[in-house]
Amino acid sequence: MISMELIKKLRDSTGSGIVDCKKALSENNNDVDAAVKWLREKGILKAQKKQDRETNEGVVSFYNNSSNTKFTVCKIKCETDFVAKNNDFLDFAQTLSKAIHEKDDINDHGTDQELASLTINDKPMNDCLTDLISKIGENIQIVSYKKYSSETSIFITYLHNKYNSNCSKIGSVVEISTDNVDSALKLIDELKVIAMQVSAMKPMGIDENSINSKIIKDEKDIILKQLDKVPDDKKDQIIQGKLNKFLKENTLLGQALITDPKKSVSSFLSEISKNNNISLNITSMDLYTI
Repeated sequence: MISMELIKKLRDSTGSGIVDCKKALSENNNDVDAAVKWLREKGILKAQKKQDRETNEGVVSFYNNSSNTKFTVCKIKCETDFVAKNNDFLDFAQTLSKAIHEKDDINDHGTDQELASLTINDKPMNDCLTDLISKIGENIQIVSYKKYSSETSIFITYLHNKYNSNCSKIGSVVEISTDNVDSALKLIDELKVIAMQVSAMKPMGIDENSINSKIIKDEKDIILKQLDKVPDDKKDQIIQGKLNKFLKENTLLGQALITDPKKSVSSFLSEISKNNNISLNITSMDLYTI
């Protein structure tokens, strides 16, 4: 006879159904540890069947982003928005991001391929993932991760419409180099709008130099085709004007600030630099979306 206490214990630790727990204990002489292993083995079979299903939802998970000098971002996908908001899924995202953040002997960025040796609470990451797939019933994929760290820059981060304090479907990171990190860290709240700008306006690059030259060439070709009936001696001037407008709308520094359209992001940053007698320069930006 299998006690309900053992069934409850096994169910609480694995998330499996009552019938599966009862069978697992029956097959393993009421040995809970052996029953967990048995369920995992059965779960692996279930999880493997789910590996080919499409994952179009998920979260971007930030860990330790309150430091603004050293943190980690992980992108994890699932099948439905319902699961993306599930506490078990969100807890896994947070725990995984923490484990990546604290592991020093891996690349600063990569995919799940770089995480083969990762353990979460002394358990292989792949086993943890398999357990979660079995428990939730959806395919889950670790898409990518990136670790941020700098002694001469600060990182401004933003998560849009957060599912919890660290996870969302849209997240952005802006790196700002400075000659005084301590003073720059005091300006985080003022500078937050720049990370919000990246999430809201999705600029193609920081400035003209960071936009792919092919994109600019293609834009010139499009403009030229639109000027078919314009006299040749006026085309160059019109092309340059339209191209300047394109760059203004599609570069972070050129865009109008979302909270004050009378200012550009560039002039806003210059104003803060001047008011605080500090050097601030945007050196990189990343936009994460699901």
